[in-house]
Amino acid sequence: MLARFRSYRTFWIVAFLSIALDWWSKYLVVHHIPFGTYFEENLEQLPIHLTSWFWLVHVGNKGAAWGMGSQYQVQPFLLILAFLVLGFVWWSRRPLLRELPGGQWAFGLFVGGILGNVHDRLFGWTDAQGVMRRLVVDFLDIHLPYYRFPAFNVADACICVGVGLYLLLAYRHDATRRAAIASHAGEDQAPLK
Repeated sequence: MLARFRSYRTFWIVAFLSIALDWWSKYLVVHHIPFGTYFEENLEQLPIHLTSWFWLVHVGNKGAAWGMGSQYQVQPFLLILAFLVLGFVWWSRRPLLRELPGGQWAFGLFVGGILGNVHDRLFGWTDAQGVMRRLVVDFLDIHLPYYRFPAFNVADACICVGVGLYLLLAYRHDATRRAAIASHAGEDQAPLK
C-alpha cells in the first residue's frame, strides 16, 4: 500500500494542497464577505477592489461553469459527472499519471479542483450569520477590457490549469514520440549512393 502511495506521491500532494487552498479561501470569503457582494450599485455589499481589474466578491453558483444551467436543478447531474470523471482518472491512472511526465501535477490540480467544488455542492458552507448554502462559492472577479469575466474560485482555476497543463504535456510528449519514431524510421533504410 505504501509503495503504491509513493508512486503517486506528487499527485496526492498536489491534489491535497489544491483542496486545502480552495477550502481555506472559501472559508475566508464565506466568513468575511457578505453573500451577494457582486455589483457596485449595492452600497451595503460593495466588492473589495484589489485593483481596477481584480475584485473580490461573494456569489453562489448552482450551475456548471460560468453559471450555465443555474436556472435548472443540475446539481445531481453535476455531482454524477464529477464522480464519473474522477473514476475515469483513477481507472486510467497508469498512462495519465505515471507514463506522462508531469501528469501527476496536471491531474493533481484537476482532481483537487473537482473535489473542492464537489464539497460545496454536497456539504455547502455556513456563513458568519449561520446561513447554510449548498452552492459553489465564487469570489475571484476579473475585469477585462470591455468584458467582465464570470466570477470563479481556486478550484475552478486548478481545474483549468490542470487541463491546460495536461494538453501541453500531452502535445509535447506526442511530438517527442513522433520525432523518435521518425528518427528510428530512417535507421532501417539503406544509405543512398
